Amino acid sequence: MNSKVLICGLGTTGKSAMEIFDPLKTDIYVHDDNEKNYENLPEYVSIYSGEDVDYMIKSPGIPLNHPFVKEIAEKGIEIISDIELAYRITECENIIAISGTNGKTTITSLLQEVFQEAGKTSYMGGNVGIGILPLAQKAKKDDILVIECSSFQLETTTTFAPKIAILTNVTEDHLDHHGSLENYQESKKKIFANQKEGDALILNVDDPYLAMLGEEREEAYVVSLHSVQQYGAYESEGELFYNIEGKPTFFMNRKEIGVVGDHNVRNLLEVLLAALLMGVEPESIRKTFQNFRGVEHRIEFVGEHNGVRAYNDSKGTNPDSTMVAVKAMEWDTLLLAGGYNKGSDYHELLESGKNKIKKLYLFGETAEIIEETAQELGYKNIERFPSLKDATLNALVEAKENEAILLSPACASWDQFKNYEERGREFKELVKQFWKEKMSNGEEE
Repeated sequence: MNSKVLICGLGTTGKSAMEIFDPLKTDIYVHDDNEKNYENLPEYVSIYSGEDVDYMIKSPGIPLNHPFVKEIAEKGIEIISDIELAYRITECENIIAISGTNGKTTITSLLQEVFQEAGKTSYMGGNVGIGILPLAQKAKKDDILVIECSSFQLETTTTFAPKIAILTNVTEDHLDHHGSLENYQESKKKIFANQKEGDALILNVDDPYLAMLGEEREEAYVVSLHSVQQYGAYESEGELFYNIEGKPTFFMNRKEIGVVGDHNVRNLLEVLLAALLMGVEPESIRKTFQNFRGVEHRIEFVGEHNGVRAYNDSKGTNPDSTMVAVKAMEWDTLLLAGGYNKGSDYHELLESGKNKIKKLYLFGETAEIIEETAQELGYKNIERFPSLKDATLNALVEAKENEAILLSPACASWDQFKNYEERGREFKELVKQFWKEKMSNGEEE
């Protein structure tokens, strides 16, 4: 008897889901709010009209309180995410799942580099790169699947149990989707909810919420910028150590790392633990760390002209992430912020950045909200713009020697862009073109 599946949402996740099923064995139905997405459907795919199905695969960005999703749930039909489906269909036994408010893309990308350097067959996907479903089909039993997991994906998992689960931090984010911080936290905890004996959980215990989880789960490996007693990895006086067998072992000096910032040290410590647990030799990991130069769109150095530096942190899609980026700046900073409103609060970000942020260049849906918060805190140098382009060009004109222009929006990109990558690329192109024209007009570099 054929199985029957419903795919809700025809973006990247929905399209990859359509492609993994054998149409001779599966009846495939689809639903999308935008009827234009029904154009050019394969002939073996049907538009859903109330048929009985075994389960529904929901695209991550569609909330559980969406009317159609609620209708399906009320029918008693199981609703799952792509990572849940990937877990069910793959023969791979070495799944590493990474989640958290910030840092997960860096960790996912660096882990992939570590495994490639070590000569291991690994695949990277999920919330970064390509969808995870075709990779899950491709991966063999002894290969490695490195999956970046969003809270949207995790909230509809039921059996997902990675061999190694990594949580970077959990701070307020996506409240527009989850409804409350507590719901957001519960979705993140699902990354380890079904783990079995012998599986590993890695927690950054410098994060208050994860420190509490670490106390509850004494078997977890922990990372910190301070010495810790549990098994894990930590920094002490500029040196990095790991302990996975009961004895602290020196790994490398912090100064040898190819990226800067406390947040990156924590990221690398989590990668170190995961790689060691997967049998990678310490010397191979050390070599990758020394050569690593960070991830595109995450405090990415764009260039310098006449003593002005520009940084692309388009991946800074929440206030906590932007706070990290501002802290990493060594000069007075012209901050470009704004975008899609996720219901975030900007007080802590703006309070912590008072001595670093020289001017705010605000754009997008949240510009007025951020401006009001900044004014409450005593900021005087604030300007709003209709677009990122206008904000960027004005910052480039006004920037002076020994100042940094930082795009770190503290918001999602969906009000004006398809994704944060598109936003970051536009910023980089604007900066490079502006400086190129300045140089062609005879200005000194």
